[in-house]
Amino acid sequence: MSPALLSRAAWLVAILTNSAWHLASQPTAAEGLLLAVTVGPMLLPLPGLWALRRRTLGWAPLTLSPAMTIALTELIANPEERWIAAAAAFSCFLALAGVVAALRRAPRPDRAPGLGGPGAQ
Repeated sequence: MSPALLSRAAWLVAILTNSAWHLASQPTAAEGLLLAVTVGPMLLPLPGLWALRRRTLGWAPLTLSPAMTIALTELIANPEERWIAAAAAFSCFLALAGVVAALRRAPRPDRAPGLGGPGAQ
């Protein structure tokens, strides 16, 4: 399986896991806010991830940080939701690893010589 396909699948699993976690509990304003804060940012890089844009692959992992932070906090502090928080944290970690693997395999653009670099006159 290619790293590109794995990164896309892992990203979708992270979105679905976090969505299911926050939609499965009592619908309150706090849960709605948590859903928006965790899943909302993960939706932003989807077009670039599908197109395998190197630039998007570089900043996409930053959008995982709210979901990972909330999942790790709940994993430590909330025994009732420990199993789903662990699943959400693990899926976010897999999404991060998938994006890093796809970024390593993405073709690098040709670089123009910079000021003072090799090839500069």
